[in-house]
Amino acid sequence: MAFFVVLYQLKERKRRAIRTAIFHEHVTTQSFELHLVSPGKGDMDSFLDTAKKVWRWVDYIHIREKKQTLEQQMYWAQSLKTQDVPSNRIVMNGLDQLDQHALFGGVHWGQAIIRGSDLAELNRLNRLRVGISVHSLEEAKVAEERGADYLFYGHVYESNSKPNCKPRGLIALAEVCSNVSIPVIAIGGIRPENIAAIRTAGARGAAVISMIWTNEEPKLAAASLRRAIEDSE
Repeated sequence: MAFFVVLYQLKERKRRAIRTAIFHEHVTTQSFELHLVSPGKGDMDSFLDTAKKVWRWVDYIHIREKKQTLEQQMYWAQSLKTQDVPSNRIVMNGLDQLDQHALFGGVHWGQAIIRGSDLAELNRLNRLRVGISVHSLEEAKVAEERGADYLFYGHVYESNSKPNCKPRGLIALAEVCSNVSIPVIAIGGIRPENIAAIRTAGARGAAVISMIWTNEEPKLAAASLRRAIEDSE
């Protein structure tokens, strides 16, 4: 009997995952965003294989491949589109171009780019969406003042991406969220079980890396994050 109970539970999980995917595919605006950031390993085939499995569960896929040339990263974006990923869900990390582009819908910058950016360009209306990675309240305020549309803040929890760095935690996240008016996306060690906590702290989104890319079942991992977001509403 116990075996059949477990089997039923597994089938129910998959059924709920499929239902979530179909629902989310038709949602055009989200009050809480889910960002998926590429692992930076330069393996395009693995990246595409996972991305085509999970894109319906996430709001944005970031191409963050520091070792790749601009031409290579553009090719990655084009390849994502061949997997039916909408261009407005593709974000190019590190690219300082702000003009509308057919291959992607936004750019994401670090501190060096935002501090040297052209304020007139950032303040014009017809441009790509711009996100900025920040690690302190001061950086968050500067990014908002310069015209960022949203922020990545972290790492919030212990993260495989930063094994020797102490996490900043929920209190620091809440401080940033309460002192800026633009959306703050929490990153670093985000899992389904802490979605409610970061949302309570004021985050308006979550960004993940290893939660998806190192998972043997990326579709189920992405669906579990989407369910956690829906459950926290």
